[in-house]
Amino acid sequence: MSKKTLNSGVDFADEKNAIKILKTESEEAAYRRAKENEFNPLNLFKDVLGFLFVVAIAFGWMILMLLIISFVSLSYLHFNIDTMINISLVFAAIAGLLYILLKVKEGIKKKK
Repeated sequence: MSKKTLNSGVDFADEKNAIKILKTESEEAAYRRAKENEFNPLNLFKDVLGFLFVVAIAFGWMILMLLIISFVSLSYLHFNIDTMINISLVFAAIAGLLYILLKVKEGIKKKK
């Protein structure tokens, strides 16, 4: 019984080692978070590609939906191709704006 023990039978030395390990892990996690917040051209490139992908998918989806509506409604709702493109561009712009707003909101949450 040369070592001091807690009531539960755990050595103080083991507890100190566990605390030391937890401290180093939390320091590593803080370092990783700091590295994530630094400017990285690769992350910027990924965000730009994500934005372009979202806008392209939104544009294509809206064109497809308007074509299907035009064909299914048997000319009751007939859209010119110019009108379809304009509506799809507006829809894609709205989707792009929402994407940017969500990225900004995500960035604000990370900083807190």
